[in-house]
Amino acid sequence: MVDELSTDAQAILIKAATDSVMTALIQSGAIKGAKTQHTRVNWERVMAWEWGEMFYKDYPKWYRVEIGAIPGGNNDPLYSRTRRYADLIIHKPDETLIVEFKMKAIPDVAGQLKNYKILFPDTPMLKRYANLPIRLILVCAIVDDQTRTFIEELGIEIVVYRPKNFEDWFKFVIEKDRNYQNKK
Repeated sequence: MVDELSTDAQAILIKAATDSVMTALIQSGAIKGAKTQHTRVNWERVMAWEWGEMFYKDYPKWYRVEIGAIPGGNNDPLYSRTRRYADLIIHKPDETLIVEFKMKAIPDVAGQLKNYKILFPDTPMLKRYANLPIRLILVCAIVDDQTRTFIEELGIEIVVYRPKNFEDWFKFVIEKDRNYQNKK
């Protein structure tokens, strides 16, 4: 009877048998199943877009900007690994805002922002704004008192903003609800 089946039908039967055996072996613990990859959610990117459009809708702005000089003047993809990315840059007539977004503020963000300020004047696409004053801003959903004090003492403004995805982030990251399903 197998000889009478087409090659495609035989392949389907073999795959079904193989799947059945693999399932039985995995369930018995004889072998491990393939690791399922966790879908990564970029919580801060959603936050950046929402905040930028809500408060700076009428200003020129750039999201996820490569910042700093291009090493050797070369735009080779190799160099994209060495450059830094600012979450949001906003051009106002009298100043430039460099904004970093964190759902939970951490002291390390102060170093990121200070570094962006140093690198900013050498960013090719933003050279025309290099002579304007730069204001550094951290937008976060949660910040503890010690972190707030540390960051503000370095001259960085902190804005507490809870985006629409805050509750989902809190459940998934803080409460560690790993059964969370991304809602589309």
